[in-house]
This record gives sequence, C-alpha cells and structure tokens, in this order.
Amino acid sequence: MTMLQPAWVLNRKAYGDSGLLIELLTAESGRCSAVVRGAHRRKQGGSLAALLQPFSPLLITLVGRGELRTLRAAESPRPSYALRGDALMSGLYVNELVNRVVPRFDPYPDVFISYGESVEALSNGPSERTLRRFELRLLSELGYRIDWFCDSEGDEIQPECTYRFEVGCGFCPVLLAEKAGALGPVITGAQVTAVADWLAVGQAAPTLDWTPIKQITRAALNQLTAGRTLHSRDIYRQLKKT
Repeated sequence: MTMLQPAWVLNRKAYGDSGLLIELLTAESGRCSAVVRGAHRRKQGGSLAALLQPFSPLLITLVGRGELRTLRAAESPRPSYALRGDALMSGLYVNELVNRVVPRFDPYPDVFISYGESVEALSNGPSERTLRRFELRLLSELGYRIDWFCDSEGDEIQPECTYRFEVGCGFCPVLLAEKAGALGPVITGAQVTAVADWLAVGQAAPTLDWTPIKQITRAALNQLTAGRTLHSRDIYRQLKKT
C-alpha cells in the first residue's frame, strides 16, 4: 500500500528535458530534495508540474535513499493558497529561511505545523506578527529559544527597565550591556513582557512595537544563516525602492 505524507514545495527548478527538481518540507521526512521525472510530458498533461507549486498543500509519496529522492505520487487535498504582493514576498522569505536553516532529513513536526499556519495566515495578507511568530518558533525548535521571561543574569524581566539583546546571552540590562560593549538591539522591559504574553496566549497587544522584535529575530537567525543575506530580503528591498 502506497503511503502518502503531507508536504509543501519550498522551491523548484527544471531537471533534464521534462523533469523537476523540488525542495520539500515534509511531515515525516523533514526537509529533502526530490526529482520528478516527466513532470512536463504531454502524457502527464502538465498536471503534475502545475500541482507542485509553492504554497500548495500536498500529499506525496517519496521513494529511494540518499540525498536525492524520487517523487512517486502527489495530490492536493485543497486548492493552493494565493499569496500576493507583500504577502507573497513574505512567503518566499519563509520558504528561503526554511530551506537555509532546517537540517535535511530531520522531521520537525512543530516547524511543519507552524509553516502551514503561516502560509494560511499570509493568504489573508502580510503580517509582521505572522513572520515573527514563525521565526521564533523556528528558533525554538532548532535549539535557539529566546527567553522572554528572564534577563541574562537570571532575574525576571522588569517592565520599567531597558535591555539590549545579545545572541547567546539574551536580554542584558542596558548598564551591564554597555559596560561589556554590547551592541545588540535595544528593547524595553515592557515590550519584552508583552512578547512573552503574546507567545503564551496568541494575542498581541495593539501597542506592541514590532521593530525591535524584528531586529532581535534577525540577530538570532544570523547564527543559523552564518550572516548570509537571504535573496528574498534583497529582492524585497529592491522592489520597495522602485
């Protein structure tokens, strides 16, 4: 009996005369690459190539071992999510981030679930909170969880204090951070506790300032991307300039 597993296409490119090489995020096999032979052949009617698109939830069968698997079958349980404009750029950023930092062949069930939730949320429009939540969940699952409850000294975050975020240390009280020559993003204790509440209950305060949170997640993610700029970020910046 052929077993199908949930999957998403992160990226795809031509392979040979009529095939595709696809990068996948799957529920059971983790992130992996697969070849799709004859995806564009007339006998396929182009249907398989049309099906294997980013942001389309899939059920697939993979066969083979090693670095490159073969896609044996694919179907879609529902129509693909339509991402447009800034939401599309956000989706491409999420895809590139997953493709860059998630290890191959290691299933991360929570990352897979969070990815699907993020794509669905982005189909309703671009959202800072959608991206930040995904980034924070991804960091946590990969072993880089940020502690939003205690500072670098192990003391409870104080709303009236100001902190600098330092990778590997967390939230350092500003006076201690300046003595140590720290240069990380600055954030108020009130904002830190607001993020902690948001992550706990899922509802962000209307006054939550997303700018320092974005700076913090970017700093933390630089550990995983080795400081390399993601192409989707560059494309987005260029589009904003035009």
